[in-house]
Amino acid sequence: MGLIRQRAPSCDGGRCPFAPDFGQVPPYFAGHARERRATSKCLDAMQAGGRSGHCLILWGPPGYGKTAMLAWAAAEARARGIRVQQYVAPEIATKEQLIARVARRPRWTERVGEISRGRFRWNTSTRADDALDEILMCRLRKAPLALLIDEAHTLEPSVGRLILNTIQELASGDAAILLVLAGTPILADRLAETEATFWERSEIMPFDVLSEQDASDAVRIPFESAGRAIDAAALAGVVSASNGYPYFLQIWGRLLWGDVDTPTTRVTMGDVNSVRSTFHQERDQFYSLRVGELDRIGLVEAAVAVAEAYGGRQDLSTSEIAASLRPIAGSEGSRGESGLTTSIIRQLEAVGFIWEPGWGRPGCYSRGIPSLMDYVLRAARSGDRSSTS
Repeated sequence: MGLIRQRAPSCDGGRCPFAPDFGQVPPYFAGHARERRATSKCLDAMQAGGRSGHCLILWGPPGYGKTAMLAWAAAEARARGIRVQQYVAPEIATKEQLIARVARRPRWTERVGEISRGRFRWNTSTRADDALDEILMCRLRKAPLALLIDEAHTLEPSVGRLILNTIQELASGDAAILLVLAGTPILADRLAETEATFWERSEIMPFDVLSEQDASDAVRIPFESAGRAIDAAALAGVVSASNGYPYFLQIWGRLLWGDVDTPTTRVTMGDVNSVRSTFHQERDQFYSLRVGELDRIGLVEAAVAVAEAYGGRQDLSTSEIAASLRPIAGSEGSRGESGLTTSIIRQLEAVGFIWEPGWGRPGCYSRGIPSLMDYVLRAARSGDRSSTS
């Protein structure tokens, strides 16, 4: 019970197994052992048929592996005979969209405004609270259900409240149901807005970057599974350049995989050096998009100030960040200016520039997307957001 099952990567006739895009499960899903163990434990309990209503909350900066984790959970659930319904929060922006998606009659509902299933009938005059409960009960009579929602930090509070209240009601009736919500670090703020305070008693799991060993395995094992080796120095160089960031590791893996028609049997430091500039280009293009987000919300200057305050440190306290923002937000003597500082911190957290992992250290913010601060400082000093290393 609760064991993590890791499938061996498939080389599929030499096809590159690394996929940086779209949050797919990587060829070897390294790290996140705690999260996978907790998910497996819930799924095992549901499969066994015991009391098994569960809610898992996953949050972390973009690119930390949350979407891949949901894909992994979906595969594990299906392997156990558990039904899966998986959504991205913008797909269920209203209660009506939520009902239509869960009922799996979205087009028909838009056309005639009604859903029928057995003796149950829902239309726009039916209370959404009752409808969701009834539809999920229909699902649960046939099999346990896993409801997975990505980008949950964008959930409308009324929709989030409906989901949480319904899951709590079903779980209290011994329903075999699992709710997993994944989003950026501001997910906690969004869930607080639902006023369904019991979510705080869920299993909350902040997603961090991979350890050096896990990052190494994420690259090494797919190569070895395809009968190819990677030199220790080359692997160390890749791990160092990636800073444990899963998205960067997948980019490195794809670049080093090379031409599928004439693959090398051993990856060397020379191979790493030959694609390093390409990696820098892709990495900095990604960073440029993040800076574009900061620019759209008017926080480039604030990001530069915070990055300078971090210097070579990994963590800063809320008060230290607030002090760095004082020239921008004004004196902390004014309640309004203090509120502005808090708002800036929340917005920087929303785009993954900084984040509050928790781990028993409230009010302590870590760097978000690795080396993004360094890029922002380089760009600011050069006056060019396309600055490369």
